[in-house]
Amino acid sequence: MVSNKRIDRALNGPGFIEVTLGALLGVALGVGVASLYLVLKPVAVLIKPPEVVTTSEVSFVQGAFNSAKARQWTRKHQLLAEGRSTDLLFCEEELNAWMASAVAKTPSDSTKLVIPEQVNFRITGGIIQIGVLGKWQALELSQPLVIQARGKFVPGAAGFVFTADEFYIGSLPLHAVPGLPQWVIQRVLAAQNLPAELTAMWAKLKLVAVEDNALHIVVP
Repeated sequence: MVSNKRIDRALNGPGFIEVTLGALLGVALGVGVASLYLVLKPVAVLIKPPEVVTTSEVSFVQGAFNSAKARQWTRKHQLLAEGRSTDLLFCEEELNAWMASAVAKTPSDSTKLVIPEQVNFRITGGIIQIGVLGKWQALELSQPLVIQARGKFVPGAAGFVFTADEFYIGSLPLHAVPGLPQWVIQRVLAAQNLPAELTAMWAKLKLVAVEDNALHIVVP
């Protein structure tokens, strides 16, 4: 004998809860597909800001590479590593030379979903831009990927922390969701196997600030 529930369903259609769950699943699927599309949407990598800025297209303006301006980065890096009391200014050319050296020494891991190939800094108008250029790979497919964040450093419980006013993965604006950029940054840092001496040194810094076109670091 057909149950009363089946008869009611046949006569009245799906219930309110079923309709609500179906709508929520449909929205979640749509958001997921749209987010993946934006993550994989190509980002134009430029060496200077575009003359015309459009809100529909995301671009990445690289920080400068200049060997003449980056000559002092090794000495400044050494002073930080030694933990001496010092007052240093890093221009973007020095930071980019430092990162190029660090990436070259880091073995690549082909098992990761995101493979970083270049870390790039750009400093302008009191804002620092941190960019990671690499590729996304899954199921034997590979796609170029640009991750970029723009913001500043502020004091935190365990030293200075980077806060992002803008954060893009590909063309997906994470900053559109309040709190999401900081959550992602914290997860990324937590996943890194940072040397204990670097973590201890960072916690002791008296100042980390973006001033005009330089990163100002003071070791007490």
